Amino acid sequence: MAPEISSDARLAAIVASSDDAIVSKDLTGIITTWNAAAERMFGYTADEAIGKSITMLIPSERLPEEEYVLSRIRAGLAVERFETVRRCKDGRLIDVSLTVSPIRAADGTIIGASKIARDVTESGRNEREALRLAAIVESSEDAIISKDLHGIVQTWNRSAERMFGYSAEEAIGRSITMIIPDERLAVESLVLSRVRDGQTVSPFETVRRRKDGSLIDVSLSVSAIRNAAGVVVGASKSARDITEAKRLREMVEDASRAKDEFLAVLSHELRTPLNTVVGYARMLHREDVLITPELRTKALEALARNADALIRLVSDVLDTSRIVTGKLRLDHAAFDLGDVIREAVETQQQAMEAKRLVLDMRIEDNLRLIGDSDRVRQVVWNLMSNATKFTPAGGTIAVDARRTGPALRLEVRDTGMGIAREHLPLVFQRFWQAEGGAAREIGGLGLGLALSRHIVELHGGTIHAESEGIGHGASFVVTFPAAAAILAQHRDLRQVAP
Repeated sequence: MAPEISSDARLAAIVASSDDAIVSKDLTGIITTWNAAAERMFGYTADEAIGKSITMLIPSERLPEEEYVLSRIRAGLAVERFETVRRCKDGRLIDVSLTVSPIRAADGTIIGASKIARDVTESGRNEREALRLAAIVESSEDAIISKDLHGIVQTWNRSAERMFGYSAEEAIGRSITMIIPDERLAVESLVLSRVRDGQTVSPFETVRRRKDGSLIDVSLSVSAIRNAAGVVVGASKSARDITEAKRLREMVEDASRAKDEFLAVLSHELRTPLNTVVGYARMLHREDVLITPELRTKALEALARNADALIRLVSDVLDTSRIVTGKLRLDHAAFDLGDVIREAVETQQQAMEAKRLVLDMRIEDNLRLIGDSDRVRQVVWNLMSNATKFTPAGGTIAVDARRTGPALRLEVRDTGMGIAREHLPLVFQRFWQAEGGAAREIGGLGLGLALSRHIVELHGGTIHAESEGIGHGASFVVTFPAAAAILAQHRDLRQVAP
C-alpha cells in the first residue's frame, strides 16, 4: 500500500512541478517562496530571490502596478490575468500574465500574496503579429480573401467589400463562385487544383462580377494556406482592381496605333501631291518634250494646286502640334463672319463645280464678331472641304449663318454619306476617320475637325455634328457666344479693326 501523502506535501509537489512561476511574498513585497519554474522564467535561484523585494523583477516604470496589486491584496481582493512586463536576471523583458491571490493565516488574517506568473512573450508576439497582419489585410487597397479547398469564403477584408459590394457577413460561408462569371468557372477549378498541390498561382488578369451584376477587371494571385503541420487547408487570394489601369493601357495602345496609322496616312497624303509637283517640274525642265501653252498652263495649275494641298497638310500638322503643346494663339480683331464664310466657300467653288454640287448659301448681314478671322476661316474651310468630299455628284451643300439672339450660328449641311450615330461622339478626335468605305478612300489626315473644335473653343464657342446615319447626310453647327457678339456690336469697332 502506497504511503499516504499529506495535503501540504501534495501542494508542495504541485507548486514545484508547475510550468508557471509560483511565488509568494509578504505584504511588504518580500519574496517568501520561489518555485523551480520561477527560476527558469526569471533566472534567479531560490536562494537569490527569497528574502529580496519582488521589485527586483519589476521595471521602474511599472512600480505603481505593484502598489496597486498589494492594495487589492490587503483588501482581500484577487488580481486575475493581469498582463504586464517583468525583467529577468539577465536584463531581458518578458511579457507575463499574473494572477495574484491573498494568503490568509488560520484566523483569516491576510499575511501575504501568492503570485502565479505565466510567460506569454511568445503568445503575445504571435498575437501582436496576428494583429499586425490583420491590420495590413484590413488596410490593403487590394481585396484579400481566404477560402477553404472547396471554395467556401473564410475571410473577406474591407477592400473586398468595396470592390465586390458584398459585406463580410454576406460573403463568409458562401462559395467564391458568387463573384465568378459562369464562363470563368473552369479557371477557378484549375486554380483550386493547383492550390491543393501546394502551388502558387502567379498574378493573372481576369473578370469578376460585383453584387450589382456589373463586371470588373481584376489581377489575381492565389497562394496555398498551410496548417502547423504543413498541410494545405485553403487558399489566400489577392485581387486588384485594374479597370482604370486597363483603360489607360488601352488608351496608350490606341494612341500608339493612331499615331502609326496617322504617320502612314500622312506619308500617303504627302506623296500624292509631291509626286505631282515633282513630275510636272521635271517635265517643264525637259528639252525633249514639246511644251505647248496649254500644257504649260495645265502644269502650272497642277503645281499651284498641289503646292496648296501640301501647305494645308503641313499647316494642319503644325497646328496640331501647337494645340498639343498649348502654343496655338489667336490674333483678335473685329470682322464680319459673313465675309469670312464667303471667302472660305469660294476656295471650294472649283471642287464643287467639278462634282456638280448645288450650293444653297444664306448669310445674314452684319454678323460682327471679335476673334481671329484667319482661324475662323480655317474652320469654315474644313467644314466646306468635308462637305464637298463626302457629298456625291449632284448633291447639295447648304450654308446658313444667322444671329440667334445675341449669339452667332453657322450651319454647314450636306446630302452626303452621313455619319453613323455611334460615331458622332468621335468625329472631333484627332486622327479619327470612319473605318473603311468612302472615308478611307477619299483620304485626309483626320485632323480638320479636331483643329476646328479647338479653334471654336478658343473663341468660347461650340461645335457639334448631327446626322440621321449613313446615307442621310450630315450637319455641322458652330455657335459663337453672346458675349463676343455683344462686344463686337457695342465697342468702337474702329479701335479694334485691323
